[in-house]
Amino acid sequence: MKSLTQQLAAVATSVLAIAVFIPATQAADIRLQGSGYYDIGSFEIRSRYGKEQGGRYDNLGGGYYHDIEYGMDYISNESGSRSGSLSYEFWALSYYGATSGTILMTRGLNSLAGDRSYIDLYRLGYGRSLNRYRYPEQNIWEFTSRGWRFRDSLAFSNKTLL
Repeated sequence: MKSLTQQLAAVATSVLAIAVFIPATQAADIRLQGSGYYDIGSFEIRSRYGKEQGGRYDNLGGGYYHDIEYGMDYISNESGSRSGSLSYEFWALSYYGATSGTILMTRGLNSLAGDRSYIDLYRLGYGRSLNRYRYPEQNIWEFTSRGWRFRDSLAFSNKTLL
């Protein structure tokens, strides 16, 4: 019969050998490319619980909402591996070049195969209304084994009533 030390050493060696041969999960290289646009509707509705969203969030809480449409020429996966699920988001930033702000709307996208793109992608829905002038921005996030990770953004340089 083997001693407890020999058994533990055998198990540890097996686990280490398996860990060495399991390929590491790598995040995809997701990029927003080409031109982006947005259109803000003037009609506002009050929602006590928020409006349905997709991507990283189900809803963004109660408040005023209005129609928002936003789009991009290409959302591309420039890596050779499949991406995780994606969250395509529309933000309001207090100043041009800010690194944080308010999420107005978010829409989920399926994972994207390596070296593939979504072409002429647009999303339409209800987004939060701030009733303030802010700088609009589109972001793309990827769900990885470490959670949601920021991938790319497109900032618009004109303040808009959001």
